[in-house]
Amino acid sequence: MPITLDYSSKLILITGGGRGIGYAIARALASAGATLALTYTSKDCSEVAAALEHEFGITVKTFKAEASDSADTDRLVADVEAAFGKKVDIAIANAGVALWKDAHAMTDDDFKRLFEVNTYGPYYLSRALVRSWLDLPIGVDPSAAQPDIKSITRKLGKQILIVSSISGLVAMSPQRQAAYNASKAAVTMLSKSLAEEWAHLGVTVNTISPGYVATDMVSSGDPKLAEWSKEWTYRTPVGKFASAADLGQFVALLVSDQQGGWGFFTGSDVVVDGGYTTL
Repeated sequence: MPITLDYSSKLILITGGGRGIGYAIARALASAGATLALTYTSKDCSEVAAALEHEFGITVKTFKAEASDSADTDRLVADVEAAFGKKVDIAIANAGVALWKDAHAMTDDDFKRLFEVNTYGPYYLSRALVRSWLDLPIGVDPSAAQPDIKSITRKLGKQILIVSSISGLVAMSPQRQAAYNASKAAVTMLSKSLAEEWAHLGVTVNTISPGYVATDMVSSGDPKLAEWSKEWTYRTPVGKFASAADLGQFVALLVSDQQGGWGFFTGSDVVVDGGYTTL
């Protein structure tokens, strides 16, 4: 029996889904019939959504949201549910920022920003979704008593996938990016911790850690980037970058029912790096 991917019954939320890796993931899932909610921060991705709708005959809606703002993330989840009339089935926390800057030269705000988007953002989204899935108020009221979810026996059948990076596993070079590396290491461990806490609810939480991917940033024409790209390619045993489309298709398989043993795949960090971290 051939393996097919069918997401026609799934509502999938992708943060930063209008460009780069997020768009590639959105496109792969759209081709399998998914209904999509895409977020953006500064560049409106409505045209991207319309193009996906036209090409694949699906429904795609866009939402402006700041990943690093917990209140805005709570609002996002509520807005998505209201717009589609149902709860999210799969969330892909893809939004992230990078900074190439020597550690001694980083300001407090530089360092905080990396963690606010890359680590806090996926946490805020995951918390809001789980609270929604459990029919709790999405926003946390610190004055209200919180239920002990260990006593909850519901099996929700939901997934969260966080896009991390091999930068959370090795100190990348020749670029200097201490804060980025640390923020990705933190979000990978955060994912494992959330997976343990929520496994009994039927919520799986995993990360994917890509290596170097050919995005617009890498092909920007910056001479420094061109030189670095040669070094990055040399250090990748397969001798090339991944394409964003390759990664998108891999994610579509990863979050599908075809992964095997659904519900058992949780707390994992899937490294897709062309062998970079084998060296």
